[in-house]
Amino acid sequence: MTTAAVAPQRGSRLLAGTGAGFLLVPPVLLLLAALVVPVVAVLAKAVGSYGFDGLVTEPLRNAAFRDAVVVTFVLAVVTTVAALVVGTVYALAMSVAGPVLAKVLFGILLLTFWISLLVRTYGWLLALQPNGALDYGVREAGVASGGLGLFQTLPGLVVPMVHILLPYMVLPIYAAVQGLDQSQLRAARSLGASSTLVLRSVVLPGIRAGAMAGTVIVFILSLGFYVTPAFLGDPGDRVVAIVVGEVFGRQRDLPLASAMGVLLLAVVLAVYFVADRVLRISEQWERF
Repeated sequence: MTTAAVAPQRGSRLLAGTGAGFLLVPPVLLLLAALVVPVVAVLAKAVGSYGFDGLVTEPLRNAAFRDAVVVTFVLAVVTTVAALVVGTVYALAMSVAGPVLAKVLFGILLLTFWISLLVRTYGWLLALQPNGALDYGVREAGVASGGLGLFQTLPGLVVPMVHILLPYMVLPIYAAVQGLDQSQLRAARSLGASSTLVLRSVVLPGIRAGAMAGTVIVFILSLGFYVTPAFLGDPGDRVVAIVVGEVFGRQRDLPLASAMGVLLLAVVLAVYFVADRVLRISEQWERF
């Protein structure tokens, strides 16, 4: 019997022939109720008001929306790059730490899931405001007499967003680190490779799939972020989600808000499709 014959099946056909097809019913119903129906309703509202051509032209006629698109993409790129650097270091630190320290680092990471997003954002609000803990600390330390001035600025917004989105970057990278071939690491060590060379030639290429997956997740989530930019962002540099909220809530222009939302969704889907085609994330993650 060949190895292929005894190897466990992977993928969507793993439970084929076991009579477990009924397990598809709950996720399909949830998908229809929570995603498909709302998206179809929003799309129908936008198309019914502007037609298919108006899905792009109408939102782009709005100056606030055009400016928000630029701010949103800049913020998403900066946040993603920062999260990638910090997340890679954090994941590698978890992998080399001892059992106790690794559990502490993992617990600290999961605190971002256990604590409400609004509570975390409010905590950063207290820390970053002009009389907050951060400015008070740097003034007392003599670093900056006037404080850092990060409140309601792009750099001051990036730090909280990286903190909130960090688990989505760390967890895929950490999973990739755990899947590294230990024999390759031992072989590199036995051949006299330094720690830096092993990291650059073996570890980083081996975790590329996890890093790319985390990068796409963080970037897409950054595009639709609302709560944290609303509290900590510059009122003059609003993101797309805030503009959509204002058009819907204050102006009561449901067709325009629907068109903006559909356009943002189309951009998110396009970003994922291009990233998957170019970087082949799904194929690499499946092999991993």
